[in-house]
Amino acid sequence: MELPPINMEDFTKWTLGASVVAWTDMEDEMRQEAIDNISTGIEKAQSGGEVNHEQACKFAKEQMDRQFGPAWHCIVGEGYSFDVTRQANSTLLMYYGGKFAVLLFKC
Repeated sequence: MELPPINMEDFTKWTLGASVVAWTDMEDEMRQEAIDNISTGIEKAQSGGEVNHEQACKFAKEQMDRQFGPAWHCIVGEGYSFDVTRQANSTLLMYYGGKFAVLLFKC
C-alpha cells in the first residue's frame, strides 16, 4: 500500500490537531463511524495531557465490533510501520492531533 502525498489542507489540519485520513478503503458511512470512534476513544483516554493508547484502542475496537461485526483491531502510537493481512474494504490509517498514527482494520 503506497500512501498518497499529503496536501496543504491536510498539513494545516494536522498542525491544528485535527484528524487526517492518510489512507482508507472503507465505504463512506463506515469511514465516518471509524473516525468518530477513534476520536472519541482518544479523547476519553486523555488524562493530564497524556493518552492511554490501550484504552483508546479498546474503545474504538469495541465500538466497531458492535456496529460492524467482530474481529476489528486498532493500533495507536507514534513512529511505527505495519504489514497486515486484512479484510477488503475495512482498513483506515489516520493521523490524530498531529501526534498519533492510528491503524484500524478487520481480519
